[in-house]
Amino acid sequence: MESPDNGPSESNEAPESDPVDCSEEMSVFEESPLITNSEEMPVLEELPLIKNSDQEPTLKSPVKTVRIKLPPTCLQTSQEMKSDQESLDNDCDPGDIDQDIDDALDEGYMGMECTLERGFSLNESSIARDMRMERYSEVAIKYKKGSDMSRYRQALKHLIPVRKPPKEKDEMPLDRTGIYGFISYSWITSLMWKAYKTGLKEDDVPICSKYDMCAYNTDRLEMLWNEEIKKMGKDSASFHRVVLRFIKTRLIVGILIFIFTLTLGFIGPTIFMRYLITWLSSEEPLTTGLIWTVGLVLSEFVRILMFGLVWSVNYRTGIRLRAACLGLMYKKLMRMSTLGSKSIGEVINLFANDAQRIYDYVVLGPLIIGGPFVAVGGVVYILWLLGPWALFGMLTFLLFYPFQYGISRLTSYLRRRTVTVTDERVCKMNELLSCVKLIKMYAWEKSFASSIAEIRSRERSLLEKSAYVQSISLAMAPTVPVLAAIITFLAHIGAGYNLTAAQAMSYMGLVSHLQFAMDCTSYCSIAIREGQVSLKRAKGILLMEEISPYIGKPRWKSTAISMEGATLAWDAVSLQKRKKKKKKSKKDDTSPAHKLLANSSVQEHTDVLFNIDLKVKKGELLGVCGGVGAGKSSLVSALLGHMRLQSGSVSVQGSVAYVGQQPWILNATFRDNILLDEPFDAKRYYRAIHACNLSQDIGALPAGDFTEIGERGINLSGGQKQRLSLARALYANKDLYLLDDPLSAVDAHVGSHIFQWLIKGALKDKTTIFVTHQLQYLPQCDRILYLREGQIAELGTHLELMKETEEYANLYRQHMESMAEEDKKSHKSAERDITAVKEKDSESTIRTRQDSIRSNDSLQNGVHHNSPEKNPEKEEKKDQSKVPGQLIADEKMEKGDIPLAIYHIYIKAAGGYIVSTLVILTFVLNVGSTAFSSWWLSLWLSEGSGNTSVTVGNETYISENIADNPKQHFYQTVYACLIFAILGTSLLRGFAFMKTTLLASSRMHDQVFVKVFRSPMSFFDTTPIGRIINIFSRDMDEIDVRLPMTLETFVQNIWLIMSSLVFVCMVFPHFLPILVVLAIMFAFIRKVFRVGIRDFKRMENVSRSPVYSHVSTTVNGLATINAYGKQAMFTRKFMLLFDENSCVFFLFNCAMRWLAIRLDILALLVTACTAFLSLLLRGYVDAAFAGLALAYAAQLSGIFQFTVRLSTETEARFTSVQRISNYAKGLVSEAPSIIESKQPDKAWPKYGRISFRKVQMKYRPETPLVLNDVTFDIDSMENIGVVGRTGSGKSSLGVVLFRLVELTGGSIRIDSINISTLGLEDLRSRLSIIPQDPVLFIGTVRYNLDPFDNHSDEKIWSALEQTHMKERISNLDLKLNAPVIENGENFSVGERQLLCMARALLRNSKILFLDEATAAIDTETDVKIQKTLKEAFKSCTMITIAHRLNTVMSCSRVLVMDSGRVAEFDTPKVLLSNPSSLFSKMVAAADSSWEKQ
Repeated sequence: MESPDNGPSESNEAPESDPVDCSEEMSVFEESPLITNSEEMPVLEELPLIKNSDQEPTLKSPVKTVRIKLPPTCLQTSQEMKSDQESLDNDCDPGDIDQDIDDALDEGYMGMECTLERGFSLNESSIARDMRMERYSEVAIKYKKGSDMSRYRQALKHLIPVRKPPKEKDEMPLDRTGIYGFISYSWITSLMWKAYKTGLKEDDVPICSKYDMCAYNTDRLEMLWNEEIKKMGKDSASFHRVVLRFIKTRLIVGILIFIFTLTLGFIGPTIFMRYLITWLSSEEPLTTGLIWTVGLVLSEFVRILMFGLVWSVNYRTGIRLRAACLGLMYKKLMRMSTLGSKSIGEVINLFANDAQRIYDYVVLGPLIIGGPFVAVGGVVYILWLLGPWALFGMLTFLLFYPFQYGISRLTSYLRRRTVTVTDERVCKMNELLSCVKLIKMYAWEKSFASSIAEIRSRERSLLEKSAYVQSISLAMAPTVPVLAAIITFLAHIGAGYNLTAAQAMSYMGLVSHLQFAMDCTSYCSIAIREGQVSLKRAKGILLMEEISPYIGKPRWKSTAISMEGATLAWDAVSLQKRKKKKKKSKKDDTSPAHKLLANSSVQEHTDVLFNIDLKVKKGELLGVCGGVGAGKSSLVSALLGHMRLQSGSVSVQGSVAYVGQQPWILNATFRDNILLDEPFDAKRYYRAIHACNLSQDIGALPAGDFTEIGERGINLSGGQKQRLSLARALYANKDLYLLDDPLSAVDAHVGSHIFQWLIKGALKDKTTIFVTHQLQYLPQCDRILYLREGQIAELGTHLELMKETEEYANLYRQHMESMAEEDKKSHKSAERDITAVKEKDSESTIRTRQDSIRSNDSLQNGVHHNSPEKNPEKEEKKDQSKVPGQLIADEKMEKGDIPLAIYHIYIKAAGGYIVSTLVILTFVLNVGSTAFSSWWLSLWLSEGSGNTSVTVGNETYISENIADNPKQHFYQTVYACLIFAILGTSLLRGFAFMKTTLLASSRMHDQVFVKVFRSPMSFFDTTPIGRIINIFSRDMDEIDVRLPMTLETFVQNIWLIMSSLVFVCMVFPHFLPILVVLAIMFAFIRKVFRVGIRDFKRMENVSRSPVYSHVSTTVNGLATINAYGKQAMFTRKFMLLFDENSCVFFLFNCAMRWLAIRLDILALLVTACTAFLSLLLRGYVDAAFAGLALAYAAQLSGIFQFTVRLSTETEARFTSVQRISNYAKGLVSEAPSIIESKQPDKAWPKYGRISFRKVQMKYRPETPLVLNDVTFDIDSMENIGVVGRTGSGKSSLGVVLFRLVELTGGSIRIDSINISTLGLEDLRSRLSIIPQDPVLFIGTVRYNLDPFDNHSDEKIWSALEQTHMKERISNLDLKLNAPVIENGENFSVGERQLLCMARALLRNSKILFLDEATAAIDTETDVKIQKTLKEAFKSCTMITIAHRLNTVMSCSRVLVMDSGRVAEFDTPKVLLSNPSSLFSKMVAAADSSWEKQ
């Protein structure tokens, strides 16, 4: 995250003022005519200043502009260089620029950003966010192990009745609340009210409690886990046992309070309600009835408060364990060099969904004790009340527990299988999003869509099975007590015993508590099983094998690197055969990735470096070269300690800086990417900027080096990313520099600059390992190491190796001969051009830098993209206020109620209103049958004996025994039939509901997937992967699993409440006015405070995305993070981001409980009113029906609040539906894939003629044109080379050719067909591209080359042979079916590039677009590949974007782009014959670079 002190200055126009001396000795800026000659001191930067009364500058608004200037020599760091030849021929030692920068800064001159004031941060929100993060550091405390009661001091302070609130506004109020606030959640009332009045913003939310912070709890759990490992060993260690130790005290306290709560709930119906109903049938005084009534109300009131206390304890326990587990897993990742058999998708899914399940495990799990406790109490009470015949009913309870155990085991099994498939889907989505540009260009959307659809189909099948099982469990739980009551009463009456209203209704009152216990058992068993699965997966991460540290220190101080007989290996993916093979489905669409990698859990080690003996002295520059796959990158990894040492030793002295072959870029500012959390040092910084030739790049960025860089460096070119990575290494100021092919992505001139100024200059006193394929630099290295097949083939100085005439000498001569051949063609022209350039050295318009291609071309356009789902007019207004340099917009958080349209969308996805109505009717039937059973029992009891006369001895009297009723058989039959009705409707309800909700989630998944996948590239460029993955992981989990469970319980409870209220009102019509008043109060409370709950949920949704993005970034950059020793920095940032999420997640749960307690107390009024009405109407209402009303009123006190809370929770969970719906409806799609009426012939393009006519293109309506009136023609089978400066529009030609962005004006025709009239699939599938960055997918070699299975093995082997990869693939165990892991990491970068080339060969397209496809390939292979390209694609039209000019010398014609226009277009010979041509000047600059070597 960007430091708050590093803010960019805004380049606002203002009247010029006199120059200013920014001397170090002066604490203020004073206007001074120090330099007035603007020609001698050209202006470098303009910064706005305001002077206050104390003469200290306040950087706020652009009132005054001050010109900051540098001496002429130093201007090379910021101004366009004069002439390429002159800049190289000047005797400029690398030390010169150091001295120039030192002098300029010491004298008071500053370049670029000359201040670190917070006012220059990107925007106000980022300033506030930075300050908030600083507060976490201020509040955080370090965990210290305590053995006495002192560790409970803070928790025991909550027993104080009332405490003062915290002094700081942003501190968590809970930490300083007393017992009243702790039980009633009154500490959150102010936030709830504020949410209703004005809505909640990030600033309104307090920071996470210091006792709940991730770092604090991670340290404690890590200590316990280490103790477990030490005591039990890795194999026997139990993470579950460690977790129980972590929560032991709080778990015991929570269970004890819960048991006390259950006891109070038991006392109410069994004692107070029973005696109250007995009193209704007696002649006892009113005071007796009043005592029982007050006792009933008070016991329920205390129960409500104690139940709130249970949740207070459990919520906090859960939030701490959740933070500790995820923090511990992240710290584990920081110690890994790779993920081994784990995928990024699996890791993200673990952080996304398993975190919630670990939380539920602690919050809900302990409540399972309620089931057995209440069951035992119920059995004892009923035996006492009704006698032994009641045991028949109790058998129902006893049978339910093994049934529930079986259900939980089955749920756990299905959950494990589902999680595996979900991991696979998220992993596939992550891969898709990372490679979406290539997938679009190759028109492979259908292949990937079918892969996702197949995985989703398997996932849905498992979800359905799991949902049915859970639904049966949820449906049976509330019916078991009712069924037990029916069976108990039938057995009791059938045996001839009497049943009174007091006995029956007190038991029915107990049923609601038994029902709660059953619900607890059902929910808690699911939570425990799922939690155990998640803990097992977490343990899998924690027990991942770490590479044993093997880096030692050399024996001699003068030695920087020492490798003695070192044989090193990589962890290789191996396929483990399944023990049992399941029957294949008739239609097996499983991709090779799924078939082969599903079981790649066994790790084997493949040796790649053999018997390496190497010593490198301090300060030595060692050049490393070799063919593709020779082990060059592995040598670098070995020195980083990322491999496995099989034998020998590796020693490294000093700190290490690492530049990978594929740059790793953070989603942060340009400056922060270089600093990497190091303190800002102006001298070091600008030296690094100049040495890496980044000055002009920074000048072109909208906010200079404060411009935000997107994920994966999306708004930078390949060369810029590489140079930024080099600048990061130089700024780090380490002892040893490991540079893995750092010049592959830059052109000759820039490469020469970097080699001279950085490698030979700035690093002249450092030890440097320089891996390269560009052999022209090797003569200047101190020694050269030539690798072949993982072994040292040659080692020595350049002259020594040339004398030996071995492989290196032959390779070098071949390389130089090929270069010399190209140089001859341009030598004379270059000489003339040198003179011409010298004559024009004062022209500032000559740009000297050639760079590699960016995906979105010019820098100024790359940072202006925004999400395409917004309306362009609205977006334009928004962009006007957007701070320059900000690329990634903050994720939008919805406000207000969930629109009715969202519910409409969900209902339509579930099958429509008719289907939804039928499903709801199943709930009516189920709840109605249960309610009818209670009413039927009351009717039976009120009938009594039916006035049957009984003769005992000589006396005859009317019997009071219900068993004597002449209609007993009729009542018994109806009552018994209700058992089957309740069971049948429960199963029907569960099946129907789960079927429809899963249909809805699957349809919504498919809709959002298609929409996201069909979005234009600008959406992917400006939307972090974590944000999109959040939709497909956590939000889909909400809709798949959590929303259905919540919604089912909510709908069920709605009908239960209605049946309860109907019974109360039927018995006591006087209750209706009271009901109206209570309903108004309920509605008001819900309306007011559901806003806060909803806002907390939305904030929690938004706060998750940065966590996932950070985890994804971390995993991709493990090698770099470990090399620079930045584990602590990234761990700290993760914990801050996670604390932000934990805070709103905790507040969301507490807000729901705040509402629950208040609604429970109001619901208690229903019980109180019913009880007092019973008192007042004694004699007017039958005791049986009065007891029925009391029993259902008592049930209301628990169920009513739960239902209202469920309605709020359901609405909160519908925010996930809203987020998915917004993506599905809001994203703008590309053009259709296929337009039936415009489909071209199958043979199109037959000739490959391309015609551009006045082509204009801009990336967004409000951005400038990047292609302006581009007109040219390419004939059939021509080979066109495209050259030009960065931002000239080279890559934009490819962008418009593949229609990644539609034209603003003009037209492009291929074989006379306007491509804008074609479907995108028809167009893109007929073209081929070989990208600069090689992309391989998880799967097999064959799947990567031919995902549609269009080609035979013979053709694939032929393509591999032409790209010189046949031998490499043949040596693999499974040949074409050999696995390819994530990002193709089991192949070198060069090998990946060759596989991409083979892929293009197989497509056999008539038009081929190459983006410097041989950048990562050694010279020898490059020569062969160029030959292959000429032969294999001789009948194709080829367009080659060139970074190395020798590549285009053999082209038919060269297209020179400049500022989005065609500057020149002719044969190389013609262009070189004109010394004033841009192409001639470029060649001259390149020639001067070669001569300099």
